[in-house]
Amino acid sequence: MIYRRFMNITYDYYRIFYYVVKFGSFTKAAEALDNSQPNITRAMNNLESQLGVQVFYRSRKGIKLTREGEMLFKRVGIAFEQISLAEHELEQTKRMDSGSVKIGVSEIALHEVLLPVLAAYRRDFPNVMVQITNESTPSAIKSLKNDEVELALVTTPININKNDSLSCENICEFTEYPVAHKMFGIPDNKEISLKELEKYPVIFLSKGTATREYYEELFRKKGMDIKPNVIAATTDQVMPMVKSGLGIGFVPESMMGGNVTVIKLKDKLPKRLICLLYDERKPQSLAAKELIKRVRSM
Repeated sequence: MIYRRFMNITYDYYRIFYYVVKFGSFTKAAEALDNSQPNITRAMNNLESQLGVQVFYRSRKGIKLTREGEMLFKRVGIAFEQISLAEHELEQTKRMDSGSVKIGVSEIALHEVLLPVLAAYRRDFPNVMVQITNESTPSAIKSLKNDEVELALVTTPININKNDSLSCENICEFTEYPVAHKMFGIPDNKEISLKELEKYPVIFLSKGTATREYYEELFRKKGMDIKPNVIAATTDQVMPMVKSGLGIGFVPESMMGGNVTVIKLKDKLPKRLICLLYDERKPQSLAAKELIKRVRSM
């Protein structure tokens, strides 16, 4: 409930009032506040004058609250403690002793950029909670627009509406390579054309992912008609499928494993980008700002 009539009473009076009640003495309150007893007495006289009621009376045991004073302290005590708690929490956040950041990240961006960055970030700020959601590029952008994440770290292609307030920064390039089980007998010391991959089973990611969109467009431009034989939900699933002999997959070097053939192509695959996105209209938390700074320095 908000009351229309406000008394223009300084916060310092209420702070002094809180300490006087806490210590039961003007003198002790003055010591705690590093002030003089006459100043404390004067402030409390002004408070009573502006409120129009007496809030203290003197007894043999020290300063006591009147009934009106008890009513006031019931509210002021809670307010002052909440303000003190808020100041403490903000100070912790400024020192990065607390806080949180939530980031939507695609699988490749996680392995290529975020994991190396997070190792140092977590070491420097162990009390900051980092929440990661594993998403496709379109899904991460949607989460960013819906305020479900503060940041998105994703791979191209990226489709952003011109009316959106999302800022998109290029962080780094990466290259993917076709890999296959040795059972296919593809030589690892001989270059083959991309067109020759049509005769092998191929592993794709599901529709609605940036990687699926990228390869469909790439093959279309090459006049190739490649349809997936196996569809993986995430890039992490591609290498186990390749090692099981299910087909040829496309992965960056950081996600390759042993016992597979890295296919050498005559026409190298175009490089792709990993990009950082955030809503430039909305202020980032200190935890998010620090993470952005470290991602940019990759």
